[in-house]
Amino acid sequence: MMLDQNLAKPPRGCELCGANVARRLWSLHFDGYPGRFSLWQCQCCGVVFNWPRQPSEAIHDQYNGDYYVFSSPPERCWGRAVQTYVSLLGPLEGRCPGNRLLDVGCAQGHLLALARGRGWCVEGVEISQEAAASASAEFDLTIRVGTLEDHASHIDPFNVVISTDVIEHVTSPQRFVQAIRQVLVPGGWAIVETPNWGGWWRRLGGRRWLGLNRFHLFLFDGQSLSRLMEDCGLAVSEMRSSTSASGVDWAWRPELAPLSNRLPAGLQWRARKLLSWATPRNLGMALNQNPPRNLDEALVRVEHLLAVRPENYTSSRLLGDNLAVWVRA
Repeated sequence: MMLDQNLAKPPRGCELCGANVARRLWSLHFDGYPGRFSLWQCQCCGVVFNWPRQPSEAIHDQYNGDYYVFSSPPERCWGRAVQTYVSLLGPLEGRCPGNRLLDVGCAQGHLLALARGRGWCVEGVEISQEAAASASAEFDLTIRVGTLEDHASHIDPFNVVISTDVIEHVTSPQRFVQAIRQVLVPGGWAIVETPNWGGWWRRLGGRRWLGLNRFHLFLFDGQSLSRLMEDCGLAVSEMRSSTSASGVDWAWRPELAPLSNRLPAGLQWRARKLLSWATPRNLGMALNQNPPRNLDEALVRVEHLLAVRPENYTSSRLLGDNLAVWVRA
């Protein structure tokens, strides 16, 4: 299916704020995507979105067993789970009577298994049947297959809902956030993390930014994400940013690749070594260099990290690759 970019104009107002003034930013090419991938930005609320889009069925079918996230090695999954737990869920330990946790877009269940080991009563929602089956089989977890919107009307409410790297994939962020609110108890917490359009790496890398791929339909900065949450009836408590362990090492950032690639082959490895040395030593870098290999190691790492200085695991300066918002129903 080829997409005619001459006709690539949003057919109606912004899907978040309703404004009908949008500017096309880039027309990109991605392997596996039919035609060009056009990104637009609403000139009112600032949200960035892909248009025209593939049909809903084609979007859904992308998340099968071949989806790149599901082929990550176990240590990378455990490293990501530890980073997510100590950065996002750790601050809520002991603050949520009932301890019922829902992970929306739980993939193969590593974060849920870790949270259960910390005392949470956990369930997950996952669009990929293969990933959900893997989570159920390996960790004996309760996973609902489909979207949150599919299940929101008939599941018991939760004290905490967490969703990482999901909202940028959905065809309607408003319906998604409304479904999150629907499954929260009054006063419950939701944590939503997504690639950070307003971050430093995006500004530096432009089209080379790590957060750009054919799966991301919406991209938010702090202002547009806060506005969405508030428009859906959720009160923003805090917003912070970080960079995941898989993308933290400067030596392998696609935004910096043109610098090292211009060097003679014999010097490229030296340049990468220097960039790796210059990378700030933080939680992401520690987990990149020495990730846990299984659940037991992950639990030990979380226990240690939460006992040290958990407030340092994210930054209130919204410069990292990822943007996380804590909201209350």
